[in-house]
This record gives sequence, structure tokens and C-alpha cells, in this order.
Amino acid sequence: MAIKLFLRSWGLCCLLFFVFVAHGVSATLQDVLKDMQPLEAYAVDVVDGQVILDVGSEAGVVKNDLFTVFRAGRKLTDPKTGKVLGQIETRAGLVSITRVEKAFSYARSAGKTGQVKRGDKLVRFKEITSHLQDDSAGNSTFAFELKRGLQSLVWQNRKTAATELFFVRDMNTTSLTVKDKQGTVVRQYQLDSQPVVHNVATEKSSQAYAPVFTTTAATTVATTTAPAAAMQKPANKKVRYDMETYGYSQGLGLPFSAVMGDFLTIGNQLYLAVVREHEVAVYAVHEKTVEQVASVKTPLVKLLAVSWWQPAQGGSYVAVSGYDNDEDQVSSALYRFQDDRLAAVEDGLDFMLGASDIDGNGQPETLLAQEFDRDTFFGRTVKKITLSGDAIRFNAMSGKVPASFRVTGGAIFDNGESSVFILGNRLHVNVSGREVYTSGKEMGGSLSSVRYVINPDDINPLFSNAKIEVSPISADIDGDGNREILIPSADLSAFTTVGGANSIKKTWVSVLKKTDNGTWMKGKVGGEYDQYIQAMGVTDGALYLLTVNPSGILSDAQGGSQLLVLPLK
Repeated sequence: MAIKLFLRSWGLCCLLFFVFVAHGVSATLQDVLKDMQPLEAYAVDVVDGQVILDVGSEAGVVKNDLFTVFRAGRKLTDPKTGKVLGQIETRAGLVSITRVEKAFSYARSAGKTGQVKRGDKLVRFKEITSHLQDDSAGNSTFAFELKRGLQSLVWQNRKTAATELFFVRDMNTTSLTVKDKQGTVVRQYQLDSQPVVHNVATEKSSQAYAPVFTTTAATTVATTTAPAAAMQKPANKKVRYDMETYGYSQGLGLPFSAVMGDFLTIGNQLYLAVVREHEVAVYAVHEKTVEQVASVKTPLVKLLAVSWWQPAQGGSYVAVSGYDNDEDQVSSALYRFQDDRLAAVEDGLDFMLGASDIDGNGQPETLLAQEFDRDTFFGRTVKKITLSGDAIRFNAMSGKVPASFRVTGGAIFDNGESSVFILGNRLHVNVSGREVYTSGKEMGGSLSSVRYVINPDDINPLFSNAKIEVSPISADIDGDGNREILIPSADLSAFTTVGGANSIKKTWVSVLKKTDNGTWMKGKVGGEYDQYIQAMGVTDGALYLLTVNPSGILSDAQGGSQLLVLPLK
């Protein structure tokens, strides 16, 4: 009996092996784009001609993956200010993965490669000369979407002696095989016929629901379902706990893939501030369009967070935080937004910045600064920023802030009595210095992350990753006169993106409400999405979301970021 069971299991394994190797993994083009996004790594050691990388199977590395070796060159400085703008990186070669462990992997040279040294930067599937072979000669929609989604590769219209990566598409079997210069299979997919669709809403019922404005010809799907058994019977029927709500198509696309954003209403106009890499931009959100009204590039190479601030003395400001690779230090800047322009007020602040609406009037009047700690990234010291003219002043916080509080991914409410923050994908709620609620491990899931140096002065530097979460917001979404807490939430994958952010399976917006008897109940507003939620805002009876397609994180593709809206009335 045991022998028969073994033979059956062995036969099944052989069959599965044949199916996956001979025919490739079943996938859509969207899956291909996700699978082949760049992944940053560093050389840990070089042993017997093999390079040991600090990424392995946990990060999605597989055998035969190709990594480009980059060598840091001279620094670029501004001739006027003397500030360091960045550093020139030159390609030093190409390596192929030969062996994969859980947290690290081995690689050998895959061409003309100079000597790789400990600490050298390597990036998977970046600046590799590539060519698509198919019957369309590269002129099909498939070719356009493939090249647009993998812009980190250097695409050629025809095969040459310099081609390093070949995408071979068989129109008869609908397979896609990726090979290196030696003919070794790097990836193989059995493509489904499903086209690339970034934002598709599933129709749940025929009940009408206000659609999202769109600037494309895409069809807008807009429906909602009746509420399921409510957690608490409300005084009116506007409560949306335990409710599936769908109401978006592709929405309004931004010209680049944002890392994080923040909404603010100034007068009667809704604005969205976003950051990506070293740029901060402000958009005016109109009924059917979004219009960029201001933009500025910062000295920081990697921006991580953005927050609006409206201090008591008036004016509107944009606070941005990032990581300075040259100084191995957190650095932030403050800009005044006036007359559709961004003017620098202060930069080089060694704190993470985040604003809170402490008094609950809908305006973020309190700007908080949190020190940088190399062991934990977010330090324990949190200060309050005020302005004296254009001069910044740091003041002690009134009230008790939890030791684990984060100014990004956190917020303070109720005139300083209550605070919420996301830590380890859990939401923590504190009232009067005491933790009163801790959620399940489903909160947060931001794509904003950074790889930083723990011991920059050491000869053997150690690295760690930090996640920068989107801060919860408070708003009265059910019309009962009390403010609820809205939190971006996600079902996270075990795989990580560049810098340590988790990949997502799905995202949604959770709602936390305190009942009259002092208990907490949790629900959901809106549906489930396949994009990262990188900003939330409530204004004029609608919930606004800034979402980012996973395949657009590392590309400049149009529409990588979407603006979605869900009416609440």
C-alpha cells in the first residue's frame, strides 16, 4: 500500500513538473509585469568568484535571475548652493543567480563584468538590453504594454550582438519565454487571454451609485450592495459598516506613480499633494479633471511622505520627509503653498514630519516632528512645530504620546487626548495615555519604504528596512455627529518590493467607531482593490482615495496612480 501511494505521488509530481516546466506558469501580462519589476540588492561577499547577494527566495529571487552591477561614481553638487544633488551610478556588469537560499543568493558573471566588491549595488532586471520576438515585429498592443510596464529594461527594436535578454512570444501556444544571451530560460509563462486591466470593479447589483469622473473612454462601473447585518443599528441609514461598495473604473490618472499623497480643501477647492523620488507636486481636483498647479524638486533622492499643514496663524504648507543617501540620515523640508506656487521655508530638518487635525475641525493645524533613530527608524522624541514669521520653532508636546507612536502612519485626535498609529500592520488606539484597542494584523500596507544604514561609520555597514505608513484620518462618515477613524488596510503577501514594502493581495478602507458604551466596532467602507492606497481624504460627502498600481511603482507610466471617489451620502 505504501509503495503504491509512493508511486502515485511520484507520478503526480512528475506530471506537475512536466506541466509547469513544459508549459510555463499560467499568468496574465499583468502578472508578468509584477514578476519582473526591479529588485535592489547589495553584495554581501565574494567567495570563489561567486557574488553573495543579500536577497533570496523571501524577496522573490529565483535561479537564473539577472542582476545589473552598479558602481557609485562622483557626487553631483549644485554650483550655486553646494548641496549634494545625487551621485552618478555607472553599470559595471551583469550577474546571473546560480543558487538561492531563503535570505541570500549566489551569482556568477553573465558577461563582461568588473570586479564586484562588498557593498556594491545590484538591481534585478534594470538597464539590461532586451528584445521582444513575436509575429507582430513589436507593434502589437502586447508589445506596447510589455515595454511600458518594464521601462527599467533597455528595449531594442531588433536583435543585435549586444542583446542580453530575449522575450520570445509564441502566438500559437500563447507562451512567453524569457532567455538570457546563452539561451538559459530565465522566466516562462503560459499567457492567459485576459488583457491588462488595472482597475476593474465587479458589479454586485443593479442599484445605482454615483460614478467616478474619468478622462478616458473607459466604461465606469458604479454599483453598491445593501448592507449586511450591521454591527450596531444606527440612528439613520447612512452607516456603511460591513458594507460592500463599488464605484470606480480607471478614474483620473496622474502622470507618474506617486509614493504617497495627502488631500486638503482650501476654500472651496480640493487639492492633492503627492511625492515621488525627489519631486513634490500639488494637483487641483476638479469635477472631471486633475490639474497640476505646482511642482518642485528637492535635494533628496528618495521622498517617503507628504503632509498638508495649516497652522493657527494662517496659510497652507506642504511638509515632505525623505532619506538623504549621502548623509545616511532622515531629512525633511517645509514649503509654503500660495498663489499656486511652492516656496521653500526650511529644509534639512533631521526629523520625520506629519500633521494631525487635533481639534477635529477638518484642518491639520498641528505639525509634528519625530526624531530619527538608527535602531528603530522612528525615535521616541516627538515635538510640535510652530512658526514665528518664517522661522521654525520646536516645542514640547502637551499630553502624553505613546512611546511607539509614529507621526507618519499615526494621528492625534480629541484635543490631544487620543492617538492612533499603525505598527507591525496593527492599529493601536490610545486614550489618555492608555492603549484601549489593538486591531488584527491587517492595517496599513503602504508601498513607501526605505532601506537605510544602521551603522554608517562602521567598515561593515548593516542595513535595515523601514515602512512609512499612510496616516489614519477622522471624519463623520455616517452622519451621527461623531467622527469615525478611517484606516488603509491590506491583505499582504509574503513577498517584498524594493526597500522592504510588502506586496499586496488586496486593499480596502477600514472604519473604527467608538460606541456609546465605550466599546469599539470595526467595519469597512468601499470595496476591495488591487492597488496600494497611498492617500485618503473626506470632503463634501465623499471619500477620496489615491491608489497606485503595483506594476507602476517603479515606472513612469501614465496612469500608474489613480484618483478614486466614493460618495458617502
